[in-house]
Amino acid sequence: MTKEIKKTWESELIGKVRSMINHLYPGIEEELGEVYIHENEPAMKIIKRKVDFRLGFHAWFLLKHEFPSGATAMEMANSFPMDYFNKKEKKMIKNFLDYKESLFEILKISEDKKDYTIKDLSDKKVYLVKTIDLPVGFKEKDFVQAIIVKNIESNYFFYGTIMSFDILDQKKFIKEILNEFKIENKIRKERENEEIEWEIQK
Repeated sequence: MTKEIKKTWESELIGKVRSMINHLYPGIEEELGEVYIHENEPAMKIIKRKVDFRLGFHAWFLLKHEFPSGATAMEMANSFPMDYFNKKEKKMIKNFLDYKESLFEILKISEDKKDYTIKDLSDKKVYLVKTIDLPVGFKEKDFVQAIIVKNIESNYFFYGTIMSFDILDQKKFIKEILNEFKIENKIRKERENEEIEWEIQK
C-alpha cells in the first residue's frame, strides 16, 4: 500500500517541493523533526506507524512551519520566480495553499473503507474524501480533526495526521476547536498579501 501512495502525482510534487526547500536550507528537515514533535504532542500520542509520522510531519513542514524567509514551504514554492514548477504543478501548489483544516463529522464510510463523506462543523459544508491507505478504526458519527486538500482532478484527500476524539461536553469542545481554527485561518488570510523577496544568483 505504501508503494501505491508514493506513485501518486501529488506525492511526487510534495517530494519536489521538499527538494527545493532542502536545497535552500540544507539539513532543515532533520533539524525540524524535534520541533514538530514538541509542537504536536497530541498527535504524537495517536501516531502508530512510521508512514503516518512522515505524513503528519510533511504536512506541518510544508503548510505550517515558517522558514527564515517568513513564509511556509508551499508559499515559497508558489512564489518561486524560476521555472522549477510547471503550470500543472503550480495549480496543485495553490490547492495545497487553499487547504481546509477543521473539525469534521464522518457522515458515511464506503463499504471498501476508501471514501469518506464528512461534514465541516464550522460551516456545515459536506465533502467526499477519497483515500488510499487510511488506517482503519474511524467510524460513522466520529468527530475528526483533519486537513483536506483538493487534488488536480478536484477530488479531496486527507493530508497529514487525522485525530478522532471522545467528547464529553460536545458543544463546548466543538466551539473551542473551531475558534482555534478561526484564528489560524485569519492569520493565513493576512499572509496571502505578503510578498516574498527572492534574490537569485545566476
